[in-house]
Amino acid sequence: MLRNRRSAVIALCAALFTINYAPAYADPTPTPSPSIDSFKAAQEQYKIDRDAYMNALRDREIKMRAINSTFKFTVDKSTSDAKSAMTTATTPEQKNSITAARRAAIASAIVARESAIAALGPIPTPPLPPQRPSKIAPQGMSDQKDKKKR
Repeated sequence: MLRNRRSAVIALCAALFTINYAPAYADPTPTPSPSIDSFKAAQEQYKIDRDAYMNALRDREIKMRAINSTFKFTVDKSTSDAKSAMTTATTPEQKNSITAARRAAIASAIVARESAIAALGPIPTPPLPPQRPSKIAPQGMSDQKDKKKR
């Protein structure tokens, strides 16, 4: 019985000591943070990328306006043609054919618009701003803070 307790105590102590040594295996050198020069270069590249992104958005907006104005013109023209044709139509078959022609013209305009938008491609993605370097306090600063607290 005494041997079981003694072996349990030894196993417990060994486990506790091995747990305390685990943090000693941590990486001794932290990953370097970006320097000021590399940040400035990244910032300049970000500005160039941002300008290109804004130009791409502007061009896409201009193309979308042209596509939408063409679509609106086509729909308005088919509607006005159908209205003018309805004034001269006398039989229900003529009216049905005019309505069907208007619907077909609008459907083809929708297909043309959707294919033109698909041809534009996806919306451009904005660039990510660069990571700012972390500020590191001088060596003596942490000592001075400790002295003021005492």
